[in-house]
Amino acid sequence: MVLISREQCEHQIAMLQRAIHYCTHAKSSFDPTVDLNAEPTETYPGASGYALSAMKNTVCALESHMLYS
Repeated sequence: MVLISREQCEHQIAMLQRAIHYCTHAKSSFDPTVDLNAEPTETYPGASGYALSAMKNTVCALESHMLYS
């Protein structure tokens, strides 16, 4: 059995939920209604970059907890 702190689980869940939100609401970089000063995560490249980072972070956290158990 692998034990992970509640705080760590909540952090990983929050990151993944944020990534889901960004990907769900992302717009094309070529969309003329996209504000050029908008947050990078409002377009597909930024949303997918955040999602990739969140997934890598979650995998790393889970692997590190497996090493210590």
